[in-house]
Amino acid sequence: MPIDMSKYASILYANQNSDPEQMDDSMYRPDGSVKSAKGYLGAMERPDGTVSTEISAGFEINGKEMDIPLMVPGLTKDEIDYLLTADMDSEDFFKNMPDSIPDKAIEHAKKRIKEGKNVFYQDGEESQ
Repeated sequence: MPIDMSKYASILYANQNSDPEQMDDSMYRPDGSVKSAKGYLGAMERPDGTVSTEISAGFEINGKEMDIPLMVPGLTKDEIDYLLTADMDSEDFFKNMPDSIPDKAIEHAKKRIKEGKNVFYQDGEESQ
């Protein structure tokens, strides 16, 4: 069943600056937590030269509205290219997004929740 794209919440941006003195607002999620400098897929350069480590949107998961990352393991090259090249400020961003991207993001978030983990990549978690 296709996801109703009109239910998406805000889109978030990420950059690579991990120095707290030099972090801009794009390094923080709406809940105030700091975004990973790496993310699940590593730092990805956008055509305009900026970098994204996570792009997030709000979904209802297990009866709760929450932000989850769209850049998750399992995305194809074409899906990643869409996230990096599409204009996130455009009202067509979600309308034109392949359904497979939010489907994979939601499944990934549900898996992490079930494992008792944060839905967002946490720096250093691969060494735990």
